[in-house]
Amino acid sequence: MENVKKKIIESLTIKKNNTLTDGYIPKSGKAILPDKLINALYWKLEREGTKFQMSMVELRSMLGLKHSKDDERIYKAIAILQTPIQVRDFTFQGKDVAWLSTPFLHRALKWKEGQNFIEIILDDMMVEALKQKAGYTAIDIEICNAFKTKYGLKIYEMYLRYYHLPNREGKEVGAIKKSIDNLNRLFGTEYKTPSEMKRGIDRGLNEIEKITGEFINCFYNKIEKKFVFGWHQKSKYPNLRIPYNHIDILIDWYLHHNEGKLKIKSLPKYKQSLKKSIIDDEFKELDNYYRGLLRWKYNVEWSKYYDSVRGVYRNFEDDREKV
Repeated sequence: MENVKKKIIESLTIKKNNTLTDGYIPKSGKAILPDKLINALYWKLEREGTKFQMSMVELRSMLGLKHSKDDERIYKAIAILQTPIQVRDFTFQGKDVAWLSTPFLHRALKWKEGQNFIEIILDDMMVEALKQKAGYTAIDIEICNAFKTKYGLKIYEMYLRYYHLPNREGKEVGAIKKSIDNLNRLFGTEYKTPSEMKRGIDRGLNEIEKITGEFINCFYNKIEKKFVFGWHQKSKYPNLRIPYNHIDILIDWYLHHNEGKLKIKSLPKYKQSLKKSIIDDEFKELDNYYRGLLRWKYNVEWSKYYDSVRGVYRNFEDDREKV
């Protein structure tokens, strides 16, 4: 059990492809477990490829479940993820693919001998198609597992997906618009009126604020006939000294190197608190751990990207993209 916990705490953040973040899981209805399962499988995919084995203890832990009696729920979620998905226009093994219909999860298997383990095979062509679709969203599985409603989880993922994207709503204001049909597909609902949908949305927004502390506003634009989700976009962090997209990576690095030393009651809340302290430049050990991260994880000499006058680190990845 300790090995499982150690492995998971190293990094709970996945770079979820935006095709999955924007999409919906067919035949899942309001069930939230299939969405959590796809995040867990994506975590394994990033580390071990399309075929892997994992213990049921590890799988339950990654889904926020504790008991073997929950395994039947997992099996049902697996069956849902075996529903075919359609993808168009990508390349596979040097050949152009016009259209593909296949599930993300190709096969799940438990042998009679060794039933405490499950073998997972993801579809190679689907995974390759996803890789070729632009963009990803960094998502923390631990935070997502805290959600109890599909409204909260899917709105939160949408919020992360569109948080930094430019829009016409004004400076430092994030916004995304969704029709009732789009949200019905996202939530697995069949609401006919905006008022019915709004009640579900409000449940989700309240859950997001309770779990993450993030406030998201939503109203229905009768002229455009779309729901408008809005939030304060922290596009400028006057006290942040490292690239924004390195914050979660630094947090995982810090937790890994202090495992067993920290007394943490709630990992999601601790991560949120640590993130805030990094953004506000209140994390006293930032220089020590960030320099170690650059040196040992990325083989980067930190001094080349450090502005000693302002005390700010430039993103070394910007130079790599220019090459």
